[in-house]
Amino acid sequence: MNLADKMAVDGDGEDHHAGHGLIKLALGTEVDPSMAIRVFNTLESYQGSPDDDWGMKINWPSWIDKVHNSRSGRCFMFGTGPSLIDQMPLLGRMKTETTWTVNRMRLWKDLPFTPTHHIVAEPGPINGWGTSIFHRYDYEAAMNRIAISWWPVTAKGWLWCPKAPDDIQMRWQGMQGFGDRLAPVTTGWSSPLTSVQVAAWMGYRELYFLGIDTTQEGQAWDREQGRTAEPRNIRSILECFERANRDIKRNGGVVYDCTPGGRINREGALEYADLGEVLAGAVP
Repeated sequence: MNLADKMAVDGDGEDHHAGHGLIKLALGTEVDPSMAIRVFNTLESYQGSPDDDWGMKINWPSWIDKVHNSRSGRCFMFGTGPSLIDQMPLLGRMKTETTWTVNRMRLWKDLPFTPTHHIVAEPGPINGWGTSIFHRYDYEAAMNRIAISWWPVTAKGWLWCPKAPDDIQMRWQGMQGFGDRLAPVTTGWSSPLTSVQVAAWMGYRELYFLGIDTTQEGQAWDREQGRTAEPRNIRSILECFERANRDIKRNGGVVYDCTPGGRINREGALEYADLGEVLAGAVP
């Protein structure tokens, strides 16, 4: 069952009308309050195309072309959800894998590997119009640090990847990274998902997500607290993951969610794969 079919079904496969706390709006639309507000409901603000950088004027950084299809095989895209705590016995094996972390991962002092790539993909971590990154979002030890932003980032030690404005979204305009030219990447409403477009551009075609619990609370460094101040737009995130799933497979890739109990796999936007089986070579 795809996400469109599940719009009227909850994560347990039961009818939403069976008293699961949905809010019914005046127009008859039912909203799951656990998904928060669904923003950008139309395409009216959409302008341009990938071929003209969505109408933006971009002075592209030279590193973008240099890394195109320079890699292959698999990589692991990390969120910062609390499910990572229970996967700790397996995470030490990430020392020999290509890993992508995001945002405040440096706060998790128990992380048993050094990230290959560390990403910020939202405006909040970026200070001074790109001249610096707030310290709690930095990860100085990572091999590469990439800031995905719609304005240039010149912070020392960081690479800049252009991003489209947030009204240009993965759920509608699709993933970037599979063609011969990279347009400013679309937002996936989730930093690991937005970042996967850069991984695809580099050439990775076996893509595994971890720690994408997609909840309103809990982080790897704090099960109960630590989530963002404003409710996350989970409906938008789910729609973006479903589109990414289709785009990756259409381009010859494979993608799995290795997050135990994560909402992305429970809702059917990505297929679940056990991390132990992935590392043992049983998946795909």
